[in-house]
Formats: sequence, structure tokens, C-alpha cells
Amino acid sequence: MVRGGCAYGQVTRQMIDDLKANLDTNFREIKLNQTELFNHMSSRVPPWVTILCTILGGLVVGLIVKMVS
Repeated sequence: MVRGGCAYGQVTRQMIDDLKANLDTNFREIKLNQTELFNHMSSRVPPWVTILCTILGGLVVGLIVKMVS
């Protein structure tokens, strides 16, 4: 995209346009990676597994405290 003006202004405008295109591409890649990460995180374990691990962890800690004291 060439506009009127001095050569310095034209070169500066071209550099800005190139930088904008580069940033748009980078942000598009970041958004894609973020979407993939969210999709991966949404396929986590079911809630009952988390509850079971919490209960078993509490029991183990309770047994260790009882043995130490």
C-alpha cells in the first residue's frame, strides 16, 4: 500500500503495515494455542475422582498425624 508523501514516510508506513501483519499473525497463533489449552483442560477427570482423592488424602494425613502424636 503506497501513499503519497516523502520517501521516509512511505518507508515508515510500510514498516508499520508489515509490523501490524506480523502481530496479527502472532496473536492468531496465541489465540489458537490458548483454545487448544482450554480444550485440553476441559477434558479433566470427573468430579467423583477428585472427591475420592481428597477423602483418601485426608485419611492418609490423619493416620500420619495420629502415628506421630
